[in-house]
Amino acid sequence: MDINQLKAFELVVRLGSFSKAARYLNLSQPTISIRIQGLEKEVGGSLFYRVGKRVELTETGKGFLPYASQAIEILTKGIERARLMQEGKHGYVTIGTLPSYTSGLFSSVITQLYKNYPEIKLEIHTGHNQQIIEMLYDGFIKIGFMTKPYFNTDVKNIFSFKESLVLVAHPSHPIVSSNKNLRFADVIKGSKPYIIVDWNEESKHWQKSMINPRIDYLELPPASALDLVLSNNGSTLLTESMVTELVEEKKLSKLQLTDFPTLYREIAMVSLETEKSLSPTVMRFVDAFRNQIEKS
Repeated sequence: MDINQLKAFELVVRLGSFSKAARYLNLSQPTISIRIQGLEKEVGGSLFYRVGKRVELTETGKGFLPYASQAIEILTKGIERARLMQEGKHGYVTIGTLPSYTSGLFSSVITQLYKNYPEIKLEIHTGHNQQIIEMLYDGFIKIGFMTKPYFNTDVKNIFSFKESLVLVAHPSHPIVSSNKNLRFADVIKGSKPYIIVDWNEESKHWQKSMINPRIDYLELPPASALDLVLSNNGSTLLTESMVTELVEEKKLSKLQLTDFPTLYREIAMVSLETEKSLSPTVMRFVDAFRNQIEKS
């Protein structure tokens, strides 16, 4: 029993004629007859009897019709679902990302993908590098965003990108009003406290190079550091994606230094699978993200 047999059956019922059903499907009448005979063999009895030029359903046919219609509907939906999945327009994408990488460009891609492909269901989990690796191994996620470097050879780098690090403080902080010809030593002394965030070895070394016992400083994770500067306490080094909207809304101010080096963190989109073996739906997300990175 296949969907072509069921469609032929439903059409004969609707049109009342084998020949009309054949013309509708652009098939020969014997082909329609063979399909109906195949169904009758499956159900174990006749489905139609002839009344003049029309055919009518037998009792067996009447009993079979609602199930045939339901089967056609389910199979049609299943075929359409499979087609959309092959085109990357339907399915599930499970993602693991760093807690500090959930806003800015990341959330922009998520929003755009949902708007364009509402049938793609996104599931997002957060964790640090080791947690993301564990989620990949457990099959909990397909794609992860991790900071480089990482040293697990099973993890495949789909692509990498760099995100700028910027010094920020609350607009009302005294150091902002003196934000002219500032050097990092001035920021360290005037922040009270200066908040160290460990983004990578280079940025951590640069921040700690000016620290001494007389300096008021804290060492905090990114989210805590952000909360502190938003409440007008100190200054800190955060990623561009964390602060862009807050700067635009004048909730934070960037500090311009005369001796500020180019600092960034490098993020890799990773998977345990090669890019070629990822599903079309997952690749839809990968391509959307890659395109957004290239535009920014």
